[in-house]
Amino acid sequence: MCVRFVRAGTVLVLGLGLACCVAPPAYPWGGEHRQISAAAIESLPGQEQEYLRLERAAIAERYCTFPDINWPCYGQWGGGTGDPRAARMPDLRRLWGVSFYCQWDPVLQKGKGYAHAPPQSCAAAGVYFANAVKALEKGRLEDGCRVLGVMLHYIQDSGSLPRIQPVHRIFHVRATEQIGLDGFTPRVLGETPAEAAQALSGRVEQLTGWTEQRLAPLLALAGMPLEDAKRQAAQQTMAPAVVEAVARLRAEKPAEFEAAAVDCANECVRVCADAIHSALAFAQKPYVEPEPNAPNVNLVFNPSFEEGEADGVPAGWCVGWLDLRDRTGRAEWYRAGTHWEKHVRTGRYSTLALWPPKPGLDWQQTWPQAVRVRPGEQYRACVWGKAVATTGGSCLAVEFSDTDYQPILTVKTTALTPDGTWQRLGLDAAAPDRARWLRIILHAAGNEGAVWYDDVEVVRMPP
Repeated sequence: MCVRFVRAGTVLVLGLGLACCVAPPAYPWGGEHRQISAAAIESLPGQEQEYLRLERAAIAERYCTFPDINWPCYGQWGGGTGDPRAARMPDLRRLWGVSFYCQWDPVLQKGKGYAHAPPQSCAAAGVYFANAVKALEKGRLEDGCRVLGVMLHYIQDSGSLPRIQPVHRIFHVRATEQIGLDGFTPRVLGETPAEAAQALSGRVEQLTGWTEQRLAPLLALAGMPLEDAKRQAAQQTMAPAVVEAVARLRAEKPAEFEAAAVDCANECVRVCADAIHSALAFAQKPYVEPEPNAPNVNLVFNPSFEEGEADGVPAGWCVGWLDLRDRTGRAEWYRAGTHWEKHVRTGRYSTLALWPPKPGLDWQQTWPQAVRVRPGEQYRACVWGKAVATTGGSCLAVEFSDTDYQPILTVKTTALTPDGTWQRLGLDAAAPDRARWLRIILHAAGNEGAVWYDDVEVVRMPP
């Protein structure tokens, strides 16, 4: 067995597109979800904006889209359509633990999912508000903000005429800079979390009615009264007569349609600002950063891959498909006994990368299981790997990211030797300036053979 260490200074750009990739929106408020969320946060008092500082960008850029990426097609072929010519969907659902925060697993059919239209969307806003408050009361900032993002999404979808899908699917604001409020003061919706949650559900129901009435005169001008449009859309999602009326409205009165969309978006901003402001009223304050990681303790969740998600993936890990059009590479949660040889080092499980494409594929830690770090801290990372008949480079990488979850430094080991023996790869690295998160990347690239990884370790070195 050979042990290899490299010092922080060898930087690898692995093409970790999965971490930053966002699927294109298929429904309304695509980019508007982000604009509305950002505007709502900007409406908060200064001390609340500071409270959210570490997660503020993530709420607007990622968390408010969670319900739209909580689908089984993520990580699968077909781009969500089943089109055999389409590329694989990046596995954003697992990367961000979306099903956990939405409390609904669409693969295992566990939990409770909510439709994105009333009355379920109104109830969902209250449910996720209460869940977010529970996390914030305990000082769990990241978890609380991620659930707040789910709540914001349901509020926003409720304000985009979801009961009239021909409108809902094209309800976009072209001049997104008009989304925002000047001089708006959010209010607390209740004296207790339960009271505020109930009031929020009612407020979202009012939002739905407000937005429908805002567009009703324009629909009438297009020859489609509001109630007729709702009735026909309830019978057939994309009712032809409603589709034609909406298309005519957009073509003949584009400025009026845009103005209605802006007004509805800004009404969503008001409700979202009240919701966040109310949740923060019950948060643990001031926010206290967790203590630094204890030295000489393995900080990796599920380091030997023994715990599973019950759907064929080890808990806390996901696959990064670096070439979404490659149809040869495979990534498996490997179980001892799958073949005559036992390709595990300890326990019953390991991870397998088989025939990865030239850009590679990764087994990587999910964001909810990333290791929180502080600049200047020293870390040592190790993994045991076995390569058989490989022709490309397979290695361990450590990725440091900032508060916006953007990679700022990636350090790698030398490659595994393809001799079929278990080898221990390791590296030492210092968390750079602005670093907040550390994630392990188990990389395999351009191979004709197979690579197994087992027994991952990350420890903070003593000061």
